Amino acid sequence: VRDEAKVNPRVIILTSTFPRHQFLYRYLAARLSVVGVWQEEKSFKPASHANGPDDADIIRRHFSARDDAEARDFLDIGLAGEIDSKSCRQVSVGGLNNPKEVTRMVEMEPDVVVVFGTGILRGDILSRFEGQLLNIHLGLSPYYRGAGTNFWPLVNGEPEFVGATIHYLDSGIDTGPIIFHVRPEINRADGPHELGNKAIRAAAEGMVKVVKAHHRGRLRSHPQTWKGRLYQRKDFNAEAVRQLYEQFDRGILGNYLDAKRTRDERINLVSLEEER
Repeated sequence: VRDEAKVNPRVIILTSTFPRHQFLYRYLAARLSVVGVWQEEKSFKPASHANGPDDADIIRRHFSARDDAEARDFLDIGLAGEIDSKSCRQVSVGGLNNPKEVTRMVEMEPDVVVVFGTGILRGDILSRFEGQLLNIHLGLSPYYRGAGTNFWPLVNGEPEFVGATIHYLDSGIDTGPIIFHVRPEINRADGPHELGNKAIRAAAEGMVKVVKAHHRGRLRSHPQTWKGRLYQRKDFNAEAVRQLYEQFDRGILGNYLDAKRTRDERINLVSLEEER
């Protein structure tokens, strides 16, 4: 088995339960040797950020639209790879840091651990898999770090910062060495959720390449030398959702596309590189 792993690395995936997370692990399972998946329950409860019925309604409609977009954009989920139910575990909020779960992960003898959409990983899991943890951060780090980092660029009128960052995981919040940035192709007719789903697909495609290059021992990464803007879940509110849709009503994407070259020049994107 270990000889085969020299060519086909053993991969475990730590993720969550939404359609985007299912798409990611099944996409990877169709292209890599995925031997285990952990799905951690999400702790973010958007409705708790509402102050009154109007706030509750706009938050509900925003996340209902997200769910509809994921159901539509990831319809091909069944055409991707399948995972043996015995190899797929569901855990509660924070459950990935449980020592018993970490022991189960170690017993899988993974060569690579892919992380996407979990809570903060701490302590034992970071030390046991040091140098093996490849994280998908939805957002361009270090420009946007933390939570909702494909939401806040649109609230701020900066669609050029929508994308994903594949990086090595460390103990900071999206601060590990960057391997690869991806961005979706933006069309004038896109909505916020369509852009986010495009970024997820681009990240899945990129992760397949990253896992293989990492296993070959030729992957180049780039330390983050500054920290950019950090958004936390407590920053989310209904007013930000209103501002998001006001940006789209004002033609945020068309404004960006009309000045794309100039606006892209201020972004330092990292391309996938292998040592020769």
